[in-house]
Amino acid sequence: MKTIELNKAQQLVAEGILLSDADRQKLQQERLHELVDYVRQHSPYLAKLYAHLPETYSLTDLPITKKAELLENYNDWVTDRELNLEKVLSYVGREASKANELLLGKYSALKTSGSSGNPLPMVRDDHRNKIHGQLIGQRLCGRMDPDFLNIRKNRVATVIHTSNGASSYEAAKRILVANPGYEDNFLCLSVLDNINHIVEKLNRFQPDSMTGYPSVLVQLALEQQKGNLKLNLKALASSAEMLTEENFYLLQNAFNCPIANNYCMTEGGEIAMTHNCPHLHLNEDWIIVEPVDKDMNPIGETDEWSEGILVTDLSNYVQPIIRYYVNDVVRIKRTPMACCPLPQLEIRGRVFPTYTIAGNTFTAAALVTKSEV
Repeated sequence: MKTIELNKAQQLVAEGILLSDADRQKLQQERLHELVDYVRQHSPYLAKLYAHLPETYSLTDLPITKKAELLENYNDWVTDRELNLEKVLSYVGREASKANELLLGKYSALKTSGSSGNPLPMVRDDHRNKIHGQLIGQRLCGRMDPDFLNIRKNRVATVIHTSNGASSYEAAKRILVANPGYEDNFLCLSVLDNINHIVEKLNRFQPDSMTGYPSVLVQLALEQQKGNLKLNLKALASSAEMLTEENFYLLQNAFNCPIANNYCMTEGGEIAMTHNCPHLHLNEDWIIVEPVDKDMNPIGETDEWSEGILVTDLSNYVQPIIRYYVNDVVRIKRTPMACCPLPQLEIRGRVFPTYTIAGNTFTAAALVTKSEV
């Protein structure tokens, strides 16, 4: 298990954003080699996969990994010999009342959404959790109240899929279990509900902060501008769908509060995020993203959209994600921007339309709920 002191994690994340592009990429490669050297000693599966690496290797010498093969070899993939798939699945499926327990007394773990029918459990060690926690705290929420989602200090509303088994809903239930006595400070609304009902419930609840999918948040912003919704938010966070620049400014103007948008995944963590701006900036000091073509060949930083990406998380030593294939469509731009020195990552994601039926407005996100949970 790799650990790190909190003040050291704070320092590393703070320093990373100040480096030049060249120094940041040099540091990235140093961290890559440190990670690969570690896993070759502690992961039987990756040691075998990397057995024929040249003495001096680069990123592209490392084999591409995919979920199916990693799942098949799970027990030899993880670097802690005490871990196995049965234990991890038992942990992630634990009762909500045990939300605060750690796996083997030292790890956190959760499961991908499994929209393909084959969810992947991911174990996270102390090193990974503190680094990614600082990425969120310093970069995503650096100009926001760090406790804007803490229901012990703020009233928080979320508009999500509320079906049992949906990862966001399971997380919401665990928030309640972890904060007994503060249930009245948390409102979980269903994306299946129509906008009029959501507006009515939010007006009664009066949250300090709110999270949801852009398609829902945009409709709520329009209701706020019409005067039907009357919220005074400290902060707003979007996830799951693509938040366009136009809609970022719509939310900002309607609610007059900081907007946070995070491109993340269970496997790779916090990949890119906004810095009080509409643009996603790649955390390249800790995450490597390689845009690839349909044959999984890296295409580099071009104006062309990728056919997928390879993700490497340089912080997770217990369940290493190295050149892991994901079918997201992105492109990376290194043009300097005033808002943040990190490269810009553009993602071509889902944007759900809305429909009005018999006077009731719904987002199309509601129509795909059953296929996603």
